[in-house]
Amino acid sequence: MIREELWAFPHSMQLKVMGAADAPLEEAVVEILETHLEDFDRHAHLSAKPSTKGNFVSLTASVVLRDRDQVETIYRELNACPHVKITL
Repeated sequence: MIREELWAFPHSMQLKVMGAADAPLEEAVVEILETHLEDFDRHAHLSAKPSTKGNFVSLTASVVLRDRDQVETIYRELNACPHVKITL
């Protein structure tokens, strides 16, 4: 649960998401973020980094969140996505 009094909105942050390298992780994450962030541009706001052995990939999305409900909804959908192993 987000304690809204501890956050200043709009809030700029980096979301980190990890999953298997052979899964359609990037497409799934982009779909979720584009649904909830009207100004999200995958080419400008998303970067990917493979793990050392190449089994996993870490995505970093630079986002601006407008309120607590948006934060909770995005994290809930990311955590429910079968391709996402970890969200930070």
